[in-house]
Amino acid sequence: MDNYDDEKKGYLWHENNSVIERKGSFTIEGKKYYGAIIKSHNDKGEYKYEFMASLGLLHLNEEKQSDKSPDMGGKITLNNKIYKLGCWAREAESGTPYTSLGFQEAEEAPMGSVERPKAAF
Repeated sequence: MDNYDDEKKGYLWHENNSVIERKGSFTIEGKKYYGAIIKSHNDKGEYKYEFMASLGLLHLNEEKQSDKSPDMGGKITLNNKIYKLGCWAREAESGTPYTSLGFQEAEEAPMGSVERPKAAF
């Protein structure tokens, strides 16, 4: 499996032992960001705190075009580039649920139906 290309791909797992301690906004160089402090435990059972910044809003895909369409997605900004993020609910052979991630630069071809319709107001 050494030849597996994981560029612009990833996964997330369920985390049942984390708590959002604080959530809010901050401004750096005139630009507003959103972030949170997450409390969890390390391997020794000691508390650890992580600061996480929001990369963009995600939306449930309630009108999937096919089984290959993402279950959730949206546009995110990372390293000054805009990406389309697709998220697929999956289950490992062991039965453990996880979320598979796929990223495409915004100017690339669309990745399923991740666009959210604009509000009509």
